This record gives sequence, C-alpha cells and structure tokens, in this order.
Amino acid sequence: MWEELGVTPTDKDLPFDENVEQMIAFWIVLDKAHREPFTVKSNFARQAAWHIGVCACKGLVSLEVAPDMFTNYWQITLEGIDFLESLDESIAKLSK
Repeated sequence: MWEELGVTPTDKDLPFDENVEQMIAFWIVLDKAHREPFTVKSNFARQAAWHIGVCACKGLVSLEVAPDMFTNYWQITLEGIDFLESLDESIAKLSK
C-alpha cells in the first residue's frame, strides 16, 4: 500500500550506529538547532526537512517554547542535547 502512494521506507540495511552519513546529518541538524535556531522556512530547514521531521517526531527539536506557546524557530530540546552528546561520542569512536 505505501509503495502505491509513493512512500519510500528508510534504509534499514545498516544499524543507526554504523550509518555514518545519517549520524552526521542528524548531528548537523541538532547542532544548528542548539547553536543557532533556524526558522521553519529557512533554506536549511528546506534542505534538511526529512531529518528535522524525524528529530521533531522524536522530541529532539521543537517549536514550543512554553506550554501552548510556539515560535517559528526550531530549537533543540533537553532530549535533543542528550542525543547530540551521544552522537558526539559515537562519531568520535568512529574517527579513531
């Protein structure tokens, strides 16, 4: 059914901790959201839309700055900071 709708599943051939390209892409999104929150309509947001969507679904970035108060800037969450730190460690191990 999903194929009929044109949906392409993500590549599950490699475990996440071995997929360097994906780890770096998520690291870039989270690092940017942490250092320099970006607007929902920015060129960066357009180029990284899929990774931002995944991060938002997992609660790693958010537009919510207070209960029921939203902004138009993607910002990292506390969970996102924790995940960013774990990505730092994983990428460091791969570079050795």
